[in-house]
Amino acid sequence: MAAGRILVRWQPAPVERFADLHPALVVQMDRQGGVFTAAQARAVGHTESQLQALRRRKILVSVRRGVYAWSAVYVTADPQTQHRIDCAAVRLTLEAPAVLSHQSAGVIHGLEMLDADLSTVHVTRGDTSGARQEAGVHHHVAEIPDEHLLERTDALDVTTVARTAVDIARSTDRYECAVAAFDSALRLGVPLSELRAVVDRCRSWPGARFVSTALDFADGRAANPGESWSRVVLAQQGVAPDDLQVAVYDADGLIGYVDFGWKGVVGEFDGRYKYGLSAGGSAGVSDALWAEKKREDRLRAQREVVRWTVADLHEPGRLAARVLAAMARAVARRNFSS
Repeated sequence: MAAGRILVRWQPAPVERFADLHPALVVQMDRQGGVFTAAQARAVGHTESQLQALRRRKILVSVRRGVYAWSAVYVTADPQTQHRIDCAAVRLTLEAPAVLSHQSAGVIHGLEMLDADLSTVHVTRGDTSGARQEAGVHHHVAEIPDEHLLERTDALDVTTVARTAVDIARSTDRYECAVAAFDSALRLGVPLSELRAVVDRCRSWPGARFVSTALDFADGRAANPGESWSRVVLAQQGVAPDDLQVAVYDADGLIGYVDFGWKGVVGEFDGRYKYGLSAGGSAGVSDALWAEKKREDRLRAQREVVRWTVADLHEPGRLAARVLAAMARAVARRNFSS
């Protein structure tokens, strides 16, 4: 199969200090994902002392040795955006061909990962130079068939979403992280058959100990990694949910969709700003809280409700006990109403 081709363009945040750099360098920086090298700066007339002065004034930040980015963009960016800039910087310093892979490819694809460490850029190369980690880059060595590769213009090539999910699953020692990667790939629209094909190709590779079982357990209906982790914990505790993203109704119609469902019981993972706390102004927050309270009241009138957070996932036995207690209350409720 021929490799796909995608083009990802860097969209820099507005920066007021463009005048500090040569216009040609700003254009080049844009093309390169928001970074440039000291050599490129010297080629258009900048001196090393000028670059260091810009660093001291916090206009530039050194992302890697000899590679710079806008400080106002990089320092205030979210971890994913910072990592994209790190990946762009690595491209300018690599001395041998490589492909972005593992968690770095996951960031590029928007693959939601559980507890991803973004302090290291991951690349894979098909040579036999040996795996190693140096200068903030983890160099993996593995075969990269054409069907596992997406080519990019003005950026490092990247492994496909399916290959990326499998690589993440192979490289973790946490089953829930592998499941979360596969759930996310399915949620992005990757066919299960494509994931299975990659797993079959990589079956004898290092770290593939629970990749197949994690894929068998995967479900694209999980809305985020926290729900993936929750599903793993619940299944391991013997209280696996009967269904996911369950629609709940009452006499007034649809109340909403809940994360997990058992007979007479619904469960929700509260790992997000579900109450609209990011809404603008106190009025927006109050309206969101009031809407959530009304939804909660309607839910509890129909089912037993169990809510949990990340902290509860670290105490699986207690979470399972809460679910079992809710199941017992649901049985009592049905018996009382019959």
